[in-house]
Amino acid sequence: MLTYGVPWSQLAGKQFGGFMAKLPKKPKLCFVIGPIGDDDSDDRTHADWLLEEIIEPVFDEDYPEFRVERADKISDPGRIDAQVITALLDADLVVADLSTLNPNAFYEIGIRHTIQKPIIHMHLEGQRIPFDIASFRSIKFSRRRPSDIRAARETLKVVVAAVLAEGYEVDNPVTFSRGKIEFEKTATPSDKVVVGELDSIQRRISTIEKLFAVSPQRVTGFFGSEQRLISFGGQVSLAVAFETGTTSKKISDFFASEGLNVYPSLYGVTYQTERAVLLLDADDAGSGSIERLIRSAAAAGLTITSVMFVDGGSGKK
Repeated sequence: MLTYGVPWSQLAGKQFGGFMAKLPKKPKLCFVIGPIGDDDSDDRTHADWLLEEIIEPVFDEDYPEFRVERADKISDPGRIDAQVITALLDADLVVADLSTLNPNAFYEIGIRHTIQKPIIHMHLEGQRIPFDIASFRSIKFSRRRPSDIRAARETLKVVVAAVLAEGYEVDNPVTFSRGKIEFEKTATPSDKVVVGELDSIQRRISTIEKLFAVSPQRVTGFFGSEQRLISFGGQVSLAVAFETGTTSKKISDFFASEGLNVYPSLYGVTYQTERAVLLLDADDAGSGSIERLIRSAAAAGLTITSVMFVDGGSGKK
């Protein structure tokens, strides 16, 4: 039956139960990038912990207007790489996992930085962040205890709120570089003098760091002393000797499980008979860390008999 003299909007509302006014809003997208790996791989286990136990619970409870999606869970047909790039360009927010320094993840992070849209960095506690983005905040998380998971959720909740707040300005290496370019266009002669002096200081510091990284100062072995290796951003090799009869497998198993817990900057370990040579940052090579290493080894049933700095991985004292 037709009804006359009633606006169509009212008629639609009456006839269809207000359907037009109750259409759900299109959900916002939070796109998650990082190391994913194959099924049952360590990377996949890590990625699932981060997604299912930290990121999704935060958005389900506090930001229900968002749909959380990871690259391997895109169900639409088509090229995966094109879909990932589209998601990076269109997503309202991106959460990037820096753990394990995955090349694909950093390629995707670069795309997001370039378009200057919101992105949140996260990384597994104990892992290093590359120099180019080390000065930009990254949320550390751990899976060792249930309380670590809860703490990571709370931190992520706070950071998401800050990123979504009105007036938030994106800050990343690209925006920093562009800002510097714009500054140079309008800088006064005196401003340029100051910038030139700062650039000169930065170059000098970089030169010093490179020199000490190539030839770090050598310090003889010690236990429990307060002596520290003096080096500006350099790397050192630390020779750790174990008691007679300690197999290389026991040593490798120990460093595989405890190495990064004692030395967050551990780059690698070379195993020899009853001995291991560690490559790490000089800043992490203080006596306190050596004492932690000895205690950790003892807890694992191993006895360390000596610790000594050696020249740049050469194995020479």
